[in-house]
Amino acid sequence: MEIAKNNCDVAQKSSTLFLCVGTSHVKSVLMEIIDVLHNKKHLITISGGLEIASIEKVFRGKVTKVIPTIISEVQEGVTLICHNSQVKETEKSRLFRMFSKIGHVKEIPEHQFEMGADFTSCAPGLLASISDQFIHAGVKQSDFTYEEACEMFLYTLYGTAKLLLKNKEDFKSLVQRVATKGGATEGGVSVLEAYLTDLFDKVFAATLQRHEARKQITQQHFEETMVSNQGR
Repeated sequence: MEIAKNNCDVAQKSSTLFLCVGTSHVKSVLMEIIDVLHNKKHLITISGGLEIASIEKVFRGKVTKVIPTIISEVQEGVTLICHNSQVKETEKSRLFRMFSKIGHVKEIPEHQFEMGADFTSCAPGLLASISDQFIHAGVKQSDFTYEEACEMFLYTLYGTAKLLLKNKEDFKSLVQRVATKGGATEGGVSVLEAYLTDLFDKVFAATLQRHEARKQITQQHFEETMVSNQGR
């Protein structure tokens, strides 16, 4: 292993570069290393709000976009990935194998990344928020502590996902199996079905609005870079 002195040194000595900085910092890092980049280099970015087309205004080589998820920490979840036309099949396969070590990998078109990120990268935070509200509401109706309820719920959440994946069962089928006629689950499900559709429409409207706003800001930054570097 070699520790480089600066970003330029890393870029010069590496054939594959992982650009793991915040979206607002991508432009400055790219401009710092642009003089040592050439078309044989493979640039990989994890910035969700950054489109490959924006990077190509500065660097015309191989570019891959990856959206990881926090649950890769436990080798679970889905890593989203897409490539530009310069990336060869052998390079795609290498990255697929690499990211498969920390979970599942799904290659999708770039225009699906925003919604895909909601299902993968954003979902752990959204599910945690939903679960927190669910448990708080339940604790108010019981003698359980928040910690006790959390433990029971988390094991149940984990087991539910495991059961669905093992049996290749869909959500509606599982609901029908659990929600017996006239039972408590059926009563709860009827309330969820009455109110959650509108709620989740609003959730996705909010997330997609943020995705789009971030994308527009990044595009503008790279447009300014292209104009200022036309003579390069």
